[in-house]
Amino acid sequence: MSDFTSHQVGRFGEKQCAKYIKRHKKLKILEMNATIGKLEADIIAYNKDYIVFIEVKARRQDKNNFGRPGDAVDRDKRTNLINFAYAYCKSLPKKHQGKTPRIDVCEVYVVADKKLRVCDINYIENAVSR
Repeated sequence: MSDFTSHQVGRFGEKQCAKYIKRHKKLKILEMNATIGKLEADIIAYNKDYIVFIEVKARRQDKNNFGRPGDAVDRDKRTNLINFAYAYCKSLPKKHQGKTPRIDVCEVYVVADKKLRVCDINYIENAVSR
Protein backbone atom coordinates (compact mmCIF):
# COMPACT_ATOMS: atom_id res chain seq x y z
CA MET A 1 0.00 0.00 0.00
CA SER A 2 1.31 3.42 -0.93
CA ASP A 3 1.16 6.18 1.61
CA PHE A 4 -0.38 9.34 0.19
CA THR A 5 -0.63 12.55 2.21
CA SER A 6 -4.01 14.13 2.93
CA HIS A 7 -2.90 17.03 0.70
CA GLN A 8 -2.33 14.63 -2.22
CA VAL A 9 -5.69 12.97 -1.61
CA GLY A 10 -7.37 16.39 -1.46
CA ARG A 11 -5.81 17.64 -4.73
CA PHE A 12 -6.69 14.34 -6.41
CA GLY A 13 -10.28 14.70 -5.16
CA GLU A 14 -10.52 18.24 -6.56
CA LYS A 15 -9.35 17.07 -10.00
CA GLN A 16 -11.81 14.18 -9.96
CA CYS A 17 -14.64 16.48 -8.89
CA ALA A 18 -13.79 18.87 -11.75
CA LYS A 19 -14.06 15.99 -14.24
CA TYR A 20 -17.30 14.83 -12.64
CA ILE A 21 -19.06 18.20 -12.75
CA LYS A 22 -18.09 18.78 -16.38
CA ARG A 23 -19.36 15.37 -17.44
CA HIS A 24 -22.37 14.81 -15.18
CA LYS A 25 -23.49 18.25 -14.01
CA LYS A 26 -22.76 20.10 -17.26
CA LEU A 27 -20.90 22.85 -15.40
CA LYS A 28 -17.98 24.82 -16.82
CA ILE A 29 -15.02 25.52 -14.57
CA LEU A 30 -14.40 29.20 -13.98
CA GLU A 31 -11.64 28.89 -11.40
CA MET A 32 -10.01 26.37 -9.04
CA ASN A 33 -8.52 27.07 -5.60
CA ALA A 34 -9.66 30.69 -5.63
CA THR A 35 -8.93 32.95 -2.68
CA ILE A 36 -10.10 36.31 -1.44
CA GLY A 37 -8.06 37.29 1.59
CA LYS A 38 -8.28 34.32 3.95
CA LEU A 39 -11.43 32.94 2.30
CA GLU A 40 -11.25 30.23 -0.35
CA ALA A 41 -13.29 28.00 -2.62
CA ASP A 42 -12.04 24.75 -4.15
CA ILE A 43 -13.92 25.08 -7.44
CA ILE A 44 -16.00 27.85 -8.98
CA ALA A 45 -18.13 26.73 -11.90
CA TYR A 46 -21.14 27.95 -13.85
CA ASN A 47 -23.91 27.15 -16.27
CA LYS A 48 -26.54 29.39 -17.84
CA ASP A 49 -28.42 29.81 -14.54
CA TYR A 50 -25.95 29.41 -11.67
CA ILE A 51 -22.55 30.43 -10.41
CA VAL A 52 -21.56 27.45 -8.26
CA PHE A 53 -19.05 27.41 -5.41
CA ILE A 54 -17.95 23.85 -4.71
CA GLU A 55 -16.28 22.57 -1.56
CA VAL A 56 -14.54 19.26 -2.22
CA LYS A 57 -13.99 16.79 0.60
CA ALA A 58 -11.96 13.71 -0.30
CA ARG A 59 -11.38 10.78 2.06
CA ARG A 60 -9.58 7.50 1.76
CA GLN A 61 -11.78 4.45 2.11
CA ASP A 62 -8.85 2.23 3.09
CA LYS A 63 -8.10 4.18 6.29
CA ASN A 64 -10.09 4.48 9.50
CA ASN A 65 -12.17 7.47 8.45
CA PHE A 66 -15.43 7.79 10.32
CA GLY A 67 -18.41 9.72 9.04
CA ARG A 68 -19.00 11.25 5.66
CA PRO A 69 -16.48 13.66 4.15
CA GLY A 70 -19.16 16.35 3.94
CA ASP A 71 -19.48 16.27 7.73
CA ALA A 72 -16.19 18.22 7.77
CA VAL A 73 -18.06 21.22 6.34
CA ASP A 74 -18.81 22.61 9.77
CA ARG A 75 -20.44 25.89 10.79
CA ASP A 76 -17.23 27.90 10.39
CA LYS A 77 -16.53 26.43 6.94
CA ARG A 78 -20.13 27.11 5.84
CA THR A 79 -19.84 30.72 7.03
CA ASN A 80 -16.56 31.13 5.16
CA LEU A 81 -18.08 29.68 1.97
CA ILE A 82 -21.05 32.05 2.18
CA ASN A 83 -18.76 35.03 2.78
CA PHE A 84 -16.51 33.98 -0.08
CA ALA A 85 -19.46 33.58 -2.46
CA TYR A 86 -20.82 37.00 -1.49
CA ALA A 87 -17.45 38.71 -2.01
CA TYR A 88 -16.78 36.86 -5.28
CA CYS A 89 -20.19 37.70 -6.74
CA LYS A 90 -19.58 41.42 -6.17
CA SER A 91 -16.75 41.28 -8.70
CA LEU A 92 -18.25 38.96 -11.34
CA PRO A 93 -17.73 39.81 -15.00
CA LYS A 94 -20.88 41.08 -16.75
CA LYS A 95 -21.50 37.77 -18.54
CA HIS A 96 -21.95 36.03 -15.15
CA GLN A 97 -23.87 38.75 -13.34
CA GLY A 98 -27.47 37.84 -12.69
CA LYS A 99 -26.69 34.14 -12.20
CA THR A 100 -27.95 32.65 -8.95
CA PRO A 101 -25.14 31.70 -6.56
CA ARG A 102 -25.19 28.19 -5.16
CA ILE A 103 -22.86 26.35 -2.78
CA ASP A 104 -22.41 22.62 -3.33
CA VAL A 105 -20.33 19.96 -1.62
CA CYS A 106 -18.62 17.13 -3.47
CA GLU A 107 -17.65 14.08 -1.43
CA VAL A 108 -14.95 12.03 -3.15
CA TYR A 109 -14.21 8.57 -1.78
CA VAL A 110 -10.71 7.40 -2.70
CA VAL A 111 -8.82 4.12 -2.47
CA ALA A 112 -5.02 4.17 -2.51
CA ASP A 113 -2.96 1.18 -3.54
CA LYS A 114 -0.14 1.87 -6.00
CA LYS A 115 -2.04 4.95 -7.13
CA LEU A 116 -5.10 6.92 -6.09
CA ARG A 117 -8.42 5.95 -7.62
CA VAL A 118 -12.00 7.03 -7.06
CA CYS A 119 -14.43 4.48 -5.71
CA ASP A 120 -17.42 6.84 -5.36
CA ILE A 121 -18.49 10.47 -5.70
CA ASN A 122 -21.46 11.95 -3.88
CA TYR A 123 -22.42 15.40 -5.18
CA ILE A 124 -24.73 17.51 -2.99
CA GLU A 125 -26.36 20.52 -4.63
CA ASN A 126 -27.39 23.46 -2.43
CA ALA A 127 -25.53 21.89 0.48
CA VAL A 128 -24.92 25.24 2.13
CA SER A 129 -27.37 28.11 2.52
CA ARG A 130 -27.90 31.03 4.88
